[in-house]
Amino acid sequence: MLTLVNNTNSNDEIMPEAHGLYKLSVRPNVQLAIENKPVFGANITLHESVVNHASFIAKPDNIIGWVDHGGLSYFSISTSTSDGDSEAPSTLLPSQFLAIDGGILRVSNDTRVYLISKSTSDIQKHGLCYFSPV
Repeated sequence: MLTLVNNTNSNDEIMPEAHGLYKLSVRPNVQLAIENKPVFGANITLHESVVNHASFIAKPDNIIGWVDHGGLSYFSISTSTSDGDSEAPSTLLPSQFLAIDGGILRVSNDTRVYLISKSTSDIQKHGLCYFSPV
């Protein structure tokens, strides 16, 4: 006996998921440092272990860095895919992905991180990383 197979539902186009890849950038004119402890005078100090690996999974108990009184306002998050025909872009707040406790910067949930830049000038120019919640 033969069975008819309906191939009209085949999907040959890859579309990004809604909770896909995001880009973490630092706002212009932010004083940025990379050290293993907070740097006086820097708005953001990234922990030096963050820039040692091309990709890693950050957990909520890992220290990503330190921020001064400006907190999460120094960061901006955007979707990594830019569709020209998409509707109005959704608003992504750093507080959806990052948390600060006593000036210590951490991720809110387990997060896969793909580093873009390793120096402070490149981070300010190109952004710090792409990331995806796990």
